[in-house]
Amino acid sequence: MRCRVSCMPCRVQRVVYGERGPAGPQGATGATGNTGATGATGSTGATGATGVTGATGSTGSTGATGATGATGATGPAGSRAVQALTAYSVPAAPVSDGGEVVFDRNAVRQGGEIAHENNSSEVTVSQAGTYYAQYSATVAPVQGSTFPLVAFVSFSLNGQVQSAGASQLSFSAAGQSARATAAMVFTVSSVPATLTVTSAGGTFLYSDATLNVFAV
Repeated sequence: MRCRVSCMPCRVQRVVYGERGPAGPQGATGATGNTGATGATGSTGATGATGVTGATGSTGSTGATGATGATGATGPAGSRAVQALTAYSVPAAPVSDGGEVVFDRNAVRQGGEIAHENNSSEVTVSQAGTYYAQYSATVAPVQGSTFPLVAFVSFSLNGQVQSAGASQLSFSAAGQSARATAAMVFTVSSVPATLTVTSAGGTFLYSDATLNVFAV
């Protein structure tokens, strides 16, 4: 086909590209875009090391006093101090019928509840309680006694002869002697109380006499 346009003879134009030039300078930063949606929560991290212990806080105010507790059980009773007396009389001394044996000395005295004065027949108890008394002596009839003869030795408490602990000695001739012994436990409820050793049945000589009294 032929070109119907009257023109210069057709020529094919050839385009030639040159080398790429250097990059231009960076443009200005654009405006910040909208914040994106929050991402999913990550997994929990490992527990950190324990921190240093803090300083001790100030002491709080004293609380109200609690209720009184129940009373405890009663403790054992305390021991009682020793109360004891020993009186004696060595020389032979006559004691008439119904008379009391005299003790001229004290050998031992502990505590203040049992007392005896020298050359006295009476032992005084000043504290209520239970006591033990023990007596011994050598007994012999006096000259001119009528035989047979029986001596009765007993305790008297506040002037009342005590049947407990009494002893009895029989003599059939002059020059005889025998050892009398008597013992009893007695209770004192009213003080002061007086204890004596009483002789009955006639007049007798008492020697080497000893009286022991102590609290039990």
